[in-house]
This record gives sequence, structure tokens and C-alpha cells, in this order.
Amino acid sequence: MLESEKLAIAAHLHVVMRRKMGRVTDVEWLVRSPEYAREIIRVALAEVAHPELVEWGQRFLAAMFPPPAEARPLPARAVAERHTPSGFGESRFGRSASAPTAPSAPPPARYVGSLR
Repeated sequence: MLESEKLAIAAHLHVVMRRKMGRVTDVEWLVRSPEYAREIIRVALAEVAHPELVEWGQRFLAAMFPPPAEARPLPARAVAERHTPSGFGESRFGRSASAPTAPSAPPPARYVGSLR
């Protein structure tokens, strides 16, 4: 999630907390400090009498601390396709070997004469 999106959610949470609880927060610090964010989220989620505050607390929690992506195993077909030779060596070097042998002639010198 973009920093600006986190900042927008933190600003909404700040406004709701100020209106419902009279609590003032530092919006910039909410986005920058994970410890401060966790504490403010804890306070917001504890206010069950204010459903709007709980909603914005959950949104901010999801924005700041997204759940880790699950590692999904690749299908068998995708694994087989990843290990199939692409033929790149053949197209580049013109033979079945994937690595070139030493060239027969030395490469031309890059600089002729002296450097100026």
C-alpha cells in the first residue's frame, strides 16, 4: 500500500478518535512508527461503543500490518515449464551447446593509439 494511502487512513482514524473520544494523535508518527501505530490501533479497537472507530482501526491495522501472503505451491505444469530448456543457447550460438567456446580470432582492440 502506498504511503499516501496509509496517511489518508491514519488521518480518518485521527478525526474519528478526536470526535468520539477527545483523543488527539500524531498522524505522521502513526504512519512512521509501528509501535505507536499498534498502540493507537489497540485503543481504537477497544472502543466497542463506537463502531465507526473500530472500523477505521481495522482499516488502519490492515494498511499498516497486512497479513503475509501465503506461499502457494506451483502446479506441476508450471514447474515442468520452468525447467524446460528454452533454446536460447542454440539461437545465440548457432549450435546445440549452451556455452560458447573460445573465439578463433582475438577481438579487435577497443582503443587505437593512446588515450588523450
